[in-house]
This record gives sequence, C-alpha cells and structure tokens, in this order.
Amino acid sequence: MKQLTVREYLRVSRDVHGTGRSPDQQHSENKKSIEEQGWRLHDLPPYRDADRSASRYAKKEREDFKRLVADLESDEFDADVLAIWESSRGSRRVGEWVDLVDLCRERNVRIWVTTHNRIYDSANARDRRSLLEDAVDAEYESDKTSERRRRSARASADAGRPHGRNIYGYLRVYDEFTRELLRVEPHPEEAPVVIEAARRVLEGDSFYQIARDINARPVPTRGSRRLPSHEAAAWTPSIVKQMLRIPAYAGKRDYKGEIVGDGMWDALIAFVDWQHLQLIMAGPSRKGPRDHTAKHLLSNIAQCGVCRQPLRSWNSQPRGRQVSGSAGEGTVLYYFCYGIPGIPRGSDAKGWHASIRASFLERTVLEQLFARMTQPDLFLTPDPVDTESLARRATLLATISESENYLEEVRAEAAAVRRVDLLLDQEARVRPIIQRARRALQNSLPIDPSIELLLRSSDRATTWQSLDIAAQRRVIRRVVTPVVHRLAAGRKGSREASANRIELIWK
Repeated sequence: MKQLTVREYLRVSRDVHGTGRSPDQQHSENKKSIEEQGWRLHDLPPYRDADRSASRYAKKEREDFKRLVADLESDEFDADVLAIWESSRGSRRVGEWVDLVDLCRERNVRIWVTTHNRIYDSANARDRRSLLEDAVDAEYESDKTSERRRRSARASADAGRPHGRNIYGYLRVYDEFTRELLRVEPHPEEAPVVIEAARRVLEGDSFYQIARDINARPVPTRGSRRLPSHEAAAWTPSIVKQMLRIPAYAGKRDYKGEIVGDGMWDALIAFVDWQHLQLIMAGPSRKGPRDHTAKHLLSNIAQCGVCRQPLRSWNSQPRGRQVSGSAGEGTVLYYFCYGIPGIPRGSDAKGWHASIRASFLERTVLEQLFARMTQPDLFLTPDPVDTESLARRATLLATISESENYLEEVRAEAAAVRRVDLLLDQEARVRPIIQRARRALQNSLPIDPSIELLLRSSDRATTWQSLDIAAQRRVIRRVVTPVVHRLAAGRKGSREASANRIELIWK
C-alpha cells in the first residue's frame, strides 16, 4: 500500500494570552498524529500564516493560503493529503472553504483534521457534508464574535471609556491587583505639548513652525512610548495636524468617526476651540503656499492678470551690467508669470504674461494695505462662536467638498466619452460655487492675531517689520490678492513700474 505524503497549512489569528494554538504547536500535534497514521510529512516547509484572521473581517491578506491554492491549481502541491489542525484553521468563510474543498476533490487531495483525528475525502458525499458543516459553524462563530465585539465597543463608547492604545497626552491609571481602569489623567510631560500645539494653530502658526520648535526642545514624541529613544520619530507637520484632529483632546469619545458623548477624562482643548481647529485645518488658508519656506513676500500670492496663475520670483541681471562678487550681486528681483500650457504668453507666444519689479509691487501693496487698515469696513466681524455659526461653517465645508467631488466625477465621465465640452460647461457652472463658499468660509474664521496686532498698532510699518515672513505672507493672503496686468500696448519689454498695472482685490 502506498505511503501517503502530507503537507500542512498552519494558521493562527493571534496568541497574545496563550489561549490559542500557535503555528508551532499546531505543527507539533499535526506531526505526531501523521506519524501515528504511518504517513510521511513532506520535506517542504508547511504553508504558514501567523497573525492572520480567516474571517470576513480580516484586514490582512493570507499570503500562504493564496500560495496553497495556487499550488493546488497548478498541480504543484505534490502531496496526497492536506493537514490542518482544525477546520477553522483553513477558513471561517463558507465560500472560501467550499472552493478549497472542491479544489482538493478535483486534485484527488484528501484533508486531515488533527482535532477530529480523521481524514476526509471530499469526493465522498458524507465527508463533504461534514466539512461544509464545519465551515458553516466556523463562520457563524466568527460572526457572533464580531457582533459581541461591536456591542462591547459601542457600549464602551457610550460610557465614555477609552478604546485601543493610550493616546499621546494622557495617562491611564489601573488598579494594581485587578488591572481595572480607574481613571485617565493628563500626562505631566505630554499634555502641555498638545495644549501648546492647539494654541499656536489657533494663533496662526504653521504646522512646520510648531514641529520645528517642539523638536528643538527635549520633549517626548508621539512614538517614544513604544520605541527606544534613538528610534522615536521626530515631530513633523503631518503628525501635529493628525494629532489635533483627535476628538479625545476635547474630552469627547468617538465611535467610527462620530462623536457619541463625553469621555471619562478631562479635555486638554476646549471643545469650541477644537471645533475651530477643525475648521481652520480644513479651510483654504491651510492649502496655500508653504509660508515657512518662502523667501519673498508675494511669490505664489500675487496673480497674473491674464491667466490668474500665481507669480513666481526671478532674479534678473540688468542689461549691459557685468556681475561680479558674491552670488546675486547686481541682480534685480522680479515677480513674473510663466503662463500655463495651452495659453499663449504673448502676441507672438514669447515672453511672459506679466512681469514687474518686486520692490515696486511690494511697496505698492504695503502702502495700500496700511491705508486700507484705517477704513472701518476692512474686516467683517467674525461669526460668533455658537452652534448656529459652527453649523454654517460645516455647511460651507460640505458644499466645497461635494462640489469638488462632483467635478472629479464629471472629469472621469468626460474623459470616458471624450466630451471636453461637458467638462468645460460644468467647470464654468460649479467653480464659482466653490469660490463663493471658500470666500464665505475664509471670512467666517477668526481674525489672524497678526492682523489684530496691525490694526491696534499706531506705527504699522514698524509692527510689520517685527513680523516674520510667514506671518507677513499670512496677512497678505488673508486680506488682499494683488493682480499684475500686462503692459500697455507699445510698452513690451520695459517691465515698467506703473501702479496702473496693479489691481488689489480686497477680501
């Protein structure tokens, strides 16, 4: 009689508390039972998926299960028997298990289940029924477990209890003997970092500035609890922004992205301030140029009067002048528009749409800005902080998001049917809606502290010089958009400094 050759599939979802069977334990029991049957274990290593769920709720792919199926399909399995420790190790999804059973029947491969101490032949109707009943039971148990966990998680959320890992800024205190959670309190070193970051964003600082300043001090990072100090990730702008989106810092408990009530811990950020943070971070002012890396006041802020694209900075050497000495000596800074594809830059398609001396444009803008600040109608009073105003801002954000998503769908449809006219028509209709909503949202946000400082100042020029370039650019973008128009007819090539070419669009 032929000696049967066996290959194993080993799997475990997790074995944190030692209540399950690890792949090595499964292998040990499989090997013992296979030897007792007088069979030979294949020389190739077992198919093995550690820390991999087999239920429909699994988030990780089972790489070796896919390899097992592929080997069966290609006749490279090279064994007579597939051994598993118990039926649920194979799959907790009925459809997936049926496919495996059918594939084993087609390839004349039998299935050994160690906990049953029995070999199954899926070509046999009774054996097939037993295997499929096991699959139904396994899926049912998986669904029941998932439902229990969901109910437990929802009950925990409704009670305001924390879930998952302890978040940065807080410290969980447990009973020494029962390990029951007693309370959640602010972390003495981490909580001040969260509070500082929130305050500075509300005051108008960039995420880059905040991350840079925190990294300059010996303060703990968000990953320092789980990593050695030399491996703990440094603060980055994205980490700061991500942190300030967490409702827990406002003392709120969320469940599946929705705030369901108060947490059992004290807030580090007042809820109304946290709501303002979400609006500020989602608003158009956080999607503009990176002011912290900018070198010139109006680069990527001033616009071209022809195509409305942002102007860039450019150092030009005056004609006939020989430049010597250090880099940049003898050059003149200009703001210019390079144009956009498809739009000619001049009557002969050469040169720029518009170009102007930077010093003249900056001086003109600042003179008009300071003069404008003396007029009482410059700024509208921001909406009061109440439920109605916050709901109005949320509606504006939803309008912007829905309109942009709609345009993306139109682009995809227009590309599919090659209807450029369809895209242009909808762009013309929807884009103004987005722009109006963005302006309304911008005007409803709290006034920048730098603007308030300038409004109160008796010497605005001196106060302006005391601001860093990031704050200066933020003020400009919040208050006015400078637009530089092309030279008048017959003046091509002169790049003349004429105030008539400058249009200031006040916000």
